[in-house]
Amino acid sequence: MKLKGIDSIEQAKEIIGQELFLPEDEFPPLDDKDLFYFHQIEGFTVILKDGFEVGVVKDNISVDENELLTVIRAGREILIPFSRSICVAIDHQKRQIIIDPPEGLLDLNEI
Repeated sequence: MKLKGIDSIEQAKEIIGQELFLPEDEFPPLDDKDLFYFHQIEGFTVILKDGFEVGVVKDNISVDENELLTVIRAGREILIPFSRSICVAIDHQKRQIIIDPPEGLLDLNEI
């Protein structure tokens, strides 16, 4: 990747740790309908398979090679592993993520 105005290693070292923002219309298109960018699911409602509303996605956190959803539930943040075994479906039209968490997950990881 090349950034305009960054033409040397020394210039690149000056911006280490900085955040890079790109207008969404410049994102590469995603060919698969099941793919998405994480910012696109912010605000989605998280529900259990039985329809019980858990909360709303606030953000995601990357921990090593794992992704966690930060979900606001009753005014508090909980972390839900973003894995296929727990997040069983994403409905983009309804703006919902359906989860099937192991027993106790929603209570044990409240921050």
